[in-house]
Amino acid sequence: MTLRIPRELRSYQFDRLTGVELNDFDVDRFLPVLFEMVETKGRRLARSNADATDPDRYVEALAAHPNLHGFDDEHGRAVLTQWVNSSVVRLGHSGRGHRDVQLAAVQPIHIGAYRAGLPVEGTRHRKVHLVVYRLLKDALLRRGATDPEQTLQRLFREAFGRGVTIDSQFVPAFDGKTDDLDANVLLSLYYLEGFQPGKVLTRRTELDWSPVMPGLMISLGDLLLDFLTVYRNRLPTTALARHLAALLNIGLFTMTLRLFSVVGELCRGGDGGGGGDGENRPLPADLSRDLHPARTEIYVDFTRQTGGDSDRLAGECVARDLERLPAYFEDMILLKTLDRYASSEQKLRPYVEGRRGPDWLVALVGIRDLEYVEWRAGLDLERIVDTTRAELRTSEEDARAELAGLAPGGSQLDVLLAALRQSQASKAVTSAGSWLWNTGGLRKQAGLLRGNLHGRRAWRYAMTDELLTTMLLTTLMDRAAGAPAPRVRLADLLDTLEHRWGLLIHRPPAARDDASARAVASQNLAAFTGRLHQMGFFADLADDFNAQYVINPLAGARR
Repeated sequence: MTLRIPRELRSYQFDRLTGVELNDFDVDRFLPVLFEMVETKGRRLARSNADATDPDRYVEALAAHPNLHGFDDEHGRAVLTQWVNSSVVRLGHSGRGHRDVQLAAVQPIHIGAYRAGLPVEGTRHRKVHLVVYRLLKDALLRRGATDPEQTLQRLFREAFGRGVTIDSQFVPAFDGKTDDLDANVLLSLYYLEGFQPGKVLTRRTELDWSPVMPGLMISLGDLLLDFLTVYRNRLPTTALARHLAALLNIGLFTMTLRLFSVVGELCRGGDGGGGGDGENRPLPADLSRDLHPARTEIYVDFTRQTGGDSDRLAGECVARDLERLPAYFEDMILLKTLDRYASSEQKLRPYVEGRRGPDWLVALVGIRDLEYVEWRAGLDLERIVDTTRAELRTSEEDARAELAGLAPGGSQLDVLLAALRQSQASKAVTSAGSWLWNTGGLRKQAGLLRGNLHGRRAWRYAMTDELLTTMLLTTLMDRAAGAPAPRVRLADLLDTLEHRWGLLIHRPPAARDDASARAVASQNLAAFTGRLHQMGFFADLADDFNAQYVINPLAGARR
């Protein structure tokens, strides 16, 4: 028998814990909606009436634009279609067998990319736009900005708004006077004139979320803001958008792994497993407002030798992190259940009332063993019995027997959690897995994960050159001066990658720290420095490790 769960108990997302929805997410589709939030100062635009299923309609409108010539015959239309599809929009597929082509998103190569309102389904953004907008505003507030929304709008216009004018209704268009604008940007602006702009909504979308890992999220907001500030006039808008998206993606990915560890330590008394009463355990370091060194130990292979020792070590780290998914889901269901009780029950509310972020999370875990929680879980079990009887037309005895078999000898809360896990585990783990491979950039040019969707056993951590460039540019910033740093010692770069991002290159994870693994990591370091040299980032002044530098080719550059 499969137990039936009441509808209000079925959700496996817990945004108050994560801030975002751990589900399928595409960072390239996200940037236009962030541009929109920055321009409207958080108000957003009404739902788009774009017909994503008819891409040809918008190409035909573009071909008739008065400033375009030579595209009105069959050959010209074919050329224009290819140009648009390769440089202006991203196409997706839908329908049976994914045979139907549709518009998925507009490439975020300028700030006006939001005009099309794609993707039409706003849920695909997983609330990441709300979190990032908030992080950027908070970063400006910490730096003394009196009007952070206005300051942020000005910064984004400087970074992505060259050649774009935006009227009082937030409709973007070509300014008509910038004569050296990138051809793809100009074509995109003409293309977007075929879309009806949405009306500005008066209501703001509020985010009821306080980070449970404040130090980590503060750092991510600062990095995103610094990257925009430092490189806004030094990178073409297309490259700037790519690197900003890559930085956000790896930030979300590593944040998720650190969240798994924090939740596991709080709920299980260890690093995602084991037991313990939790009475005298120190709290996880990531709950602090200060940024602490990452302990995720993501070993990244740079040898590019499929099946080699370094490749296998990187694959073992991926397998280790994927194994955390079921445990995190179980812990999240516990926390979500406790939060529901603490929010609705007057006797439990004082334990968490007024608490935010890490204080709220610790207080929530603290009510787990209260008798009132056990009583409340008993009420939910009765509802499950009633729902199962009504939907399956089974007897009460059979429903109770099925429940009892889920957690023999356990408390009522244990039985309830087991029932919730049984009904949702498959979908929840699949959704979180989709979030990981998307934020890990499995199918992106800027990615940390490599492999294919159909064989997770072949996944490994192997950074692409595009993401490596992003990480190097992020490290090579003089934040105080708001300018690129000309160089950094290789040793300092490796230290930053390890302690800020949890990325290991020159040493193996602690669990595999033996002579053989250290030799593998040494070869990986040599491959890494070789890659830096090929990319033009490396200066080897002497054999001494402390005389090896990573240099910034953008130091002194202006666009």
